[in-house]
Amino acid sequence: MRRSLRIGAVAIILVGALACVGIIFWQEELRYQLPTSVPDNYREVLIGEHVTLPASFDSTHAQFLHFYNPDCPCSRFNAKHLRSLIGAHRDSIRITIVVASQDEVEAATSEFGEEIDIVIDKQRRITSACGVYSTPQAAIVDSNGNLYYRGNYNASRYCTARATNFAELALLALINNQRPPEFGLLATQSYGCELKKQNVLIAY
Repeated sequence: MRRSLRIGAVAIILVGALACVGIIFWQEELRYQLPTSVPDNYREVLIGEHVTLPASFDSTHAQFLHFYNPDCPCSRFNAKHLRSLIGAHRDSIRITIVVASQDEVEAATSEFGEEIDIVIDKQRRITSACGVYSTPQAAIVDSNGNLYYRGNYNASRYCTARATNFAELALLALINNQRPPEFGLLATQSYGCELKKQNVLIAY
């Protein structure tokens, strides 16, 4: 009887441990490999469509927008790649970090440096204008105010596959006055974390 109880207790502990591992794996890895759910009120913004950005943006210069959420593991994983883009291309294009609230400014500054421009998009006007609904995402707007690229940084969440550095390849194409590249769904289908719902009703 006691042996049966011990076996039962061990089995319960093992099942509980496996369940915990499964939950952690889902929260930290598996769910970010699935496409982000498209919001019900989402309006797709097509490449070449004019984008209306806030007046604080210089409309005569091309813009590289990075949509950042410090609470999203995917945003943390691609931070090193973004820092390399900032170092290599900040003289060629205005690079701006877009966050959802004032609370995220300190984390963005710590991650990318005090010299980088950071904009708070409290009412999602920038994300809506660019057709962004998850983080991390990149949007490139050309000097005519038209959307040049909107999508993922890489097919790998760690940005280790150089052949699929979509945002970087699009940026290089813009700098070289080429047409917007066509990468397909791996680049344009959003992966990562949903935007925070609590930020919708806060005025910009």
